[in-house]
Amino acid sequence: MIDRQEFYHGAALIRLLDDNRCIAVKKHFTGYIVNNEVIVLFKYSTRSRTPWRFTFTLDEMITIETLCKGENKIVIALICGGDGICAVYAEELYSIMGDNPGWIAIKRDFNEQYGVTGPKGALERKISFKRWPSIIFDSIEVERGGNYA
Repeated sequence: MIDRQEFYHGAALIRLLDDNRCIAVKKHFTGYIVNNEVIVLFKYSTRSRTPWRFTFTLDEMITIETLCKGENKIVIALICGGDGICAVYAEELYSIMGDNPGWIAIKRDFNEQYGVTGPKGALERKISFKRWPSIIFDSIEVERGGNYA
């Protein structure tokens, strides 16, 4: 039997692996590390319709904070049932949550982008449906100061 986590994570990983810029994906103690530069953490909601709600525990927030102190970029991939993947940087997560445990909610109307809110407010802009997995490679490009090679 396929575990729910395997099912949802697998959908996100397939999109990642299908991107030509993906050279390597390795298991990391908290998720995965892509191209030895970006750490990706997955969370999923089994809810089939918007809004999707994700809870972050104290342990998860401490882990994200600890990872942010390193040199790698941190991306949180929020798998919204069968709808898609809303990907945010750890910094964006902190902007709407602070560093306390809590929740975020993601809403997407038909043919619209993802709106992300938390206890401290909403992200300034909506997240494109197509941001996953480009967010990973875009962050590598920015770090290198040019085109991804």
